[in-house]
Amino acid sequence: MTRIQQTACMLLCFSVSSFSFAQIVTWTDNIPSSLKPFQNNAQQLASYVQDDIFIYPHAATTTSLPTLKANPNPTARFTSAAIILPVNSQDLAKTLSNYTQYVGLFPTLKTAKLVEQKGNVSQMKYRVSIPTPIPVLNFNEDVVMQHQLATNSISTIVIDAPLPYAVGKLEWFSLGDKKTLVTLTQWGDTSQPKGFLFKQILNAIPEAKLGIPTGTGAFVLESLRQRFGTKSVIALNPGQFPEPKLNAAQLQKINDLSATTGQPVSILNLPTTVPYTHGREVLRFTTTYQAFKEAPAQLQKWLQPASYQSVFPRQIKKITTFPVTTQGQDSDIKVSIGLGVVSIPFDFKMHFNFPKNNENNFFANGGDLRYLKGQVQLNPQGSATLMRVTTAVKIDEKAPFLLRAARSLPYHDMLPAAGGNAVFTQKIKAQSK
Repeated sequence: MTRIQQTACMLLCFSVSSFSFAQIVTWTDNIPSSLKPFQNNAQQLASYVQDDIFIYPHAATTTSLPTLKANPNPTARFTSAAIILPVNSQDLAKTLSNYTQYVGLFPTLKTAKLVEQKGNVSQMKYRVSIPTPIPVLNFNEDVVMQHQLATNSISTIVIDAPLPYAVGKLEWFSLGDKKTLVTLTQWGDTSQPKGFLFKQILNAIPEAKLGIPTGTGAFVLESLRQRFGTKSVIALNPGQFPEPKLNAAQLQKINDLSATTGQPVSILNLPTTVPYTHGREVLRFTTTYQAFKEAPAQLQKWLQPASYQSVFPRQIKKITTFPVTTQGQDSDIKVSIGLGVVSIPFDFKMHFNFPKNNENNFFANGGDLRYLKGQVQLNPQGSATLMRVTTAVKIDEKAPFLLRAARSLPYHDMLPAAGGNAVFTQKIKAQSK
C-alpha cells in the first residue's frame, strides 16, 4: 500500500513546471558537505556505502535561497545519497560538468540548453518528457537550474520547477584505484509546489512529501550506477532478504543519525533475483532504518496488517484480516487514490507471517501486485528501538491498466520501495510520539 502511494510520489520527482526566463542569480552556496556527518572523511562514508546506494539525513541547518523572497535564509533538512563508482574522478568530473550531455544520462531528460554562462556559473534549461498511457498524467515541461562548478563539486539552485525553491550539490571524492565516491546533498521546500497536477498529487497524498528526498537521491545516483556502476545481480534463496554488511558500530551510527534528525537512513541494495513458482524474478530491495524512543514491545502493533489503516487513513479504505494460522495471516487491503482528475483503486492480497515477536515477513499472494515482498524488524537499541524495513516491489506487465501506467516512469522497480519505506517509517514515528 505505501509502495503504490509512492508510485504517485515518483511523478513528483520528475515533473517540472513551465519555463520563465531569468538572469544569473547571485547565490552563495552554503549546502553542507555530504561528508559532514562522517568527520569529513570520504573513506569513512565509503565504508557504509560499499556496493549499494546509501541515503542519510543531516541535522537541520540554515541555508541560502535568494529565490525565496519572503525568507531567503530558510531552515533546511538536507538529505545526502552516496555511491561508489568504478571510474576515476577526473573522467567522472568531465561527465558531470558537461550539462548538455545530461541527456542520455538521466532518464526523461530530452533536451539541455545553455541559457546563460558567467565564469563557472551556468544557467541551463532542461526539457523533461514522461509519456504515459493516461494522457492527463503526461509530463512535457521545462525546468531551469543554475549550476556552479567548483574543484570537486557542482552546486545547483532551482530557478523554475514544480518545487521552485530547492538547492543541491553533487560532490566527488577519489578513493584511488579507479574508484570514486559520488554524493548528492539536496533539499527543497515542498510546501509551495507549482502546477495543477503537481498540487493535485500532493493534496491527495500529502505524505508523499516525506518520500521526495529519498526518491530524488535514489533517482540521480541510480542513473549514475546505470552508466558507470556494477551490473552485478545477487541470487536470493526462498525467504531470504538482502543483508547489509554493517558492523555494530556502523549500526549505532545509523541509529544516532536517525535519532538525532528524526529521519530515516536507507540502503538501496544491488538487484537480486527471487525464486517464484514460474522461475526467478529480478527485484530491487531497499532497507530502511528508523530510530524510535519506544521499546520494541510498544511498537509491536505496527507489525500487524490491521494497523496500516491508521497510518494511511485517506488512502486505505478497508482492511479485511483473516484468522492467524500456523502458516501466518492473510489480509485483503483496498486502496483508492483520488488525484482530482483521476481516481486510482488498488486491491492488495497479502500474506504475513511472524517468525519472531519483533518481526513480520510479507508477500503478495494475489491482487493487483504480484511482486511485492518485505520484512519489518524491531531491533532493541538499549531501551529504544531501531526499526528495519526491507521491501521490494515491481509492477508487472499484467497489472491493471492504471497501475501499469507507472511502468512508464524510470526505475519503477526501485523508487516505489525506496520512497515508500521512508514514508512508512516516518508516518509510524509521527503516530508513536
